[in-house]
Amino acid sequence: MPTYIKKYNRLDALLTLRGFACLMVVIIHCAPPRKSIIYKGFDVSWLMFSHGAIAVWILFVLSGYLMGKAFYAQRYAADIVGVMSFWRNRTLRIFPLYYFAVLILSIFVYPEVINFDNWGYLLRIFTFTYHPYIGIETVKFNDVFWSLSTEVQFYIFVPFVYTLIQNIFHKSNKIFIIILIIFGGTFIFRSLLWINFKTQINQDMGYAFKYWYTPLIVNLDLFLCGFLVNEFLINQQQNLNQIKSLIIKYFAAILIIVLYLFSAYHLYHQELWNLPNRNGGWRTSTTILILQPLTAIITSFFIFAFEKDIYGDFNKHEKLSLSAILNNPLRILEVIGNLSYGIYIWHMPIITRTYDIFTSEIPIEAFYIRLTATLILSTILATVTYYLVELPFSKWKIYQNTNSQGIKFPISKRKSSSDD
Repeated sequence: MPTYIKKYNRLDALLTLRGFACLMVVIIHCAPPRKSIIYKGFDVSWLMFSHGAIAVWILFVLSGYLMGKAFYAQRYAADIVGVMSFWRNRTLRIFPLYYFAVLILSIFVYPEVINFDNWGYLLRIFTFTYHPYIGIETVKFNDVFWSLSTEVQFYIFVPFVYTLIQNIFHKSNKIFIIILIIFGGTFIFRSLLWINFKTQINQDMGYAFKYWYTPLIVNLDLFLCGFLVNEFLINQQQNLNQIKSLIIKYFAAILIIVLYLFSAYHLYHQELWNLPNRNGGWRTSTTILILQPLTAIITSFFIFAFEKDIYGDFNKHEKLSLSAILNNPLRILEVIGNLSYGIYIWHMPIITRTYDIFTSEIPIEAFYIRLTATLILSTILATVTYYLVELPFSKWKIYQNTNSQGIKFPISKRKSSSDD
């Protein structure tokens, strides 16, 4: 006889954070010129436009955590069958919408990429090795695709990372060693990049993308920091009482807000973002060396704070629906997170095609019109492709289930919104 499992209609904090990060990206891409929001003589424009890189880094940390959780919670076994199932499910999650978008965008938005001379770019797009500045002369395409390439490259190594950690670093005292190695190694690598390419990175966005922003190796601390949160959750010694747990959650949320404000202020006032004579690139050692590991630590702490009481609880969370939102209105915050993949893919080409349409003599008015139009259109497109492309393919995913005692059930087909 099947056992009844009570499902809780609670807010998914990680899905909400993912939606927030997605909105950060859309907002910065729609951003108006500087000094567009003036209050009593003070320019407060920076409050609206956080560092877009911070949003992408948050998404990388979340991805690292969820990919690690898939193995730690035994949705996949660390054997040939389990690893192949993991890669198969990642393919079903990413590839269908990605290649559908490539087809649509190549025909209707960026047709120049189909020209024979640009097939090298097309090959890089198809093989997840793309970033906007891979050639001497850039060919315009959907710039955000670079992050999807970096994520897919990380997916290849996830099973090996899990096996390595389990065999060598599983004891809690050794986890701190691997954390020091990760942060130390990436800090040294970024420092060498900064020393050797400081002028190029400062003056040319192409160099910043090619050498510092897009490569997997310079983003490993983000992915792995999120990945290792699973170790701390597995090895947590005691459950805190409800009040202490709530305090930790509030503190984690406050840290995310502080990160947003600090990075926004730094981008606007130290990097002098969006000045007419600033054509791109990142210009400060703080951005190059500090903000990235800081984002990894704060986001990882946020994950730990909100997952520690429900870790591994795949089946007790009520699926997001209109009924669930009516019973818990806070869950409306999850909607953007649930559609974030589609919104992330579609918003940039929408901006490309509508930027000159949604305009105004008043910069802030143009921004609000452009942002509203982009959010509406990208959400509509994301919703359509979610039901027509993402969901149908997600039904073919397979997982290796376990019961509460860790006993494995046969592999079965099952759809879950947690596997992102």
